[in-house]
Amino acid sequence: MIYSGSVVYTQAEDLEKARTIISAVENIEIFAVSDDKTQIIVAIEADDEEHLKQICAGLREYPEILEVAHHIFHFEDDVEDILSGRKVPSMEGFFKSKKKEERKLNG
Repeated sequence: MIYSGSVVYTQAEDLEKARTIISAVENIEIFAVSDDKTQIIVAIEADDEEHLKQICAGLREYPEILEVAHHIFHFEDDVEDILSGRKVPSMEGFFKSKKKEERKLNG
């Protein structure tokens, strides 16, 4: 299980639509909105890295959602395995350089 503290970016005029979209996703809880109404602070719960990528890709399909940026991760049950070296989490796609590269390829 992965928990991610993330920021969802939107335009101020799209805030209510973006909140509705996010609220419809079972694995996401909204915690706050920035004063300028362009950033929505959320917690995302996912089964694994691939599930987290799928949730974010689904959000990005909506024009009201400009970007989803992850700021903190907690790997819950996997922490002991990660610390002991029995498991190495895949961080594919979580690095800015990788995202920039993907954006160039996708247009």
